[in-house]
Amino acid sequence: MRSVPMLAAVLLASALFVPARAHATCGAEGCPLVRDGFGASAKRFAFDLRFQNVTQDQLWSGTAKTDLAEVIAGAESHGEVELYTRTRSWVAEGRLRINDDLRLTATLPYIDREHRHWLRHTPVFNPLFLDSWKFQGFADATVIGQYRVLHREGLPAVTLQGGAKLPTGKTHLDDEARNNFGFESTLEPSARPGSGSLDWIAGALVSQSLPGKGVLPLTASVLARWNTKGTDDYQVGNEVQAGLSSGWAPLARVTLLAQVNYSAHGSDVSAQASEAAHSAMKSMYATPGVLVRVSRLVSVYGLYQARVWGKSDEATFVATNHILVGTTLSLGN
Repeated sequence: MRSVPMLAAVLLASALFVPARAHATCGAEGCPLVRDGFGASAKRFAFDLRFQNVTQDQLWSGTAKTDLAEVIAGAESHGEVELYTRTRSWVAEGRLRINDDLRLTATLPYIDREHRHWLRHTPVFNPLFLDSWKFQGFADATVIGQYRVLHREGLPAVTLQGGAKLPTGKTHLDDEARNNFGFESTLEPSARPGSGSLDWIAGALVSQSLPGKGVLPLTASVLARWNTKGTDDYQVGNEVQAGLSSGWAPLARVTLLAQVNYSAHGSDVSAQASEAAHSAMKSMYATPGVLVRVSRLVSVYGLYQARVWGKSDEATFVATNHILVGTTLSLGN
């Protein structure tokens, strides 16, 4: 039994030391979560609808907060300086259990986003050069298959994951390009609903039952995404997400959830030197939550994710917390 926590720790540590070339910001693409750690019933069919609110408004450089003057000082002349993104996401998810070992999950987000960036035409902030966009649209769908390769009594259950993010989202807006005092100001492709790229996803889950009444299994998860070039030859950097999760049900219908989550992403690559490209970033999150079983078929849940540590290669902006609430309908045997 001592090998179980060791195995979980190795999986998490392997993600912690992945080079920073790995990407996708939480605010743009969703927060790092161990989805199998919610404690929902393992029915044949499950339909999930959740709402997520993320506001990226904290300027950050290295491992600490920074201020606008420092960010402007290091920005390229006439280049874009990212200041603010607020994303409200509604995510529809369907899960199908084909048999005891094989499952399929498909998700489709719809986002409502506000984004602002500033053009560095002056050495100090001037609101005349601020551009703002508000828009809505479907984002990119994701399809992931899970196959359990090991499940023996007394041993951890091991599940492999693989799939793709599909270029189904809205990639262009009517007013995405503007003229700002003779200089073009464009909403970068990574901030639009869809990236226009086909991306590949692979990972693994390791889950071990824990002693104690009402205690959820300890689950370790590692998931990587390799991104290709998308809209306007913009390439979102590759990404690795990892996490540990468990929980405890003090009451028959109430489960307290707890996760520790980690994400690492590398710098985006833009075809235009003046276009904003997100910096490489590593982040660690603490994620408490609660799940309530309203009935045999319906559960509701909420999670709060707090960013407790982060490191960026360059000055950027981040979200310090994320809020997620949702409901699950489970059908079948």
